[in-house]
Amino acid sequence: MHLRLRTLSIAAAGLLAALTFSAPANAAFSLTVTESGGPSIPILDGGPLDNDGLMNGVITVNTTALNPLLVDFTFASLGGTSNALTGSGNDVATITQTGEVARTVAAGTTFVTVTATEDNFLFPTGNPKTMTGTATDNFHNSTSGADKRTFQSTFDAGLGAINSTQYSFAPPSGPGGFANSGSIVTSLGAQPVPYSLSNTSVITLSSGNSGSVASDQFSGATSVSAVPEPASVALLLLGIPAVALMARRRRAA
Repeated sequence: MHLRLRTLSIAAAGLLAALTFSAPANAAFSLTVTESGGPSIPILDGGPLDNDGLMNGVITVNTTALNPLLVDFTFASLGGTSNALTGSGNDVATITQTGEVARTVAAGTTFVTVTATEDNFLFPTGNPKTMTGTATDNFHNSTSGADKRTFQSTFDAGLGAINSTQYSFAPPSGPGGFANSGSIVTSLGAQPVPYSLSNTSVITLSSGNSGSVASDQFSGATSVSAVPEPASVALLLLGIPAVALMARRRRAA
């Protein structure tokens, strides 16, 4: 029965992917969900699995349509954001993913991958650039040594992908919640625009603890900021006394 469900799920996900990619390529932001051993399910901003149907940098996944394509997992919620459509200049570039996922009543331990990708960031234009990744988790009904979540950010301007150090959290056994958070900073140096930005969660869940299914409420964010060059900082500092002097003169007048 489990094998038949997996086969039907693969066929359905393959059909959805074909329908998705036959549509006009109108969204640079996407989420991708992949079960262990299963096909990748693309969720495009404004695509058929995005509730609002708009290419606006916000994906709220229609989990009622997504969950039948999965075998070992079910999502209570799933979404993501990108500010690529609204930012400019030296604004901070940001993508996020957030959701709550649980195992079905299948036995054993397996994993699901969620990747958020934005392939057309035109900012920040300054250099050097820094990438910051943050992640949070809240596990329930976990089994020590079986349940785990990892999170990693990736920057790619066409000169070779730069991966952050991997965040990892493994909760103890028990009903939970077992909460954790972490932040990882990666120096990128001087990088051009445009570039792509992505982050990937791998959530491993057992069949549960004490008769209750294992679950994880998770979030992840990746941002890229531009740090002013030392010369620019020096010029800014030199200008501060002049601004203060002008303010004093105005008050005196």
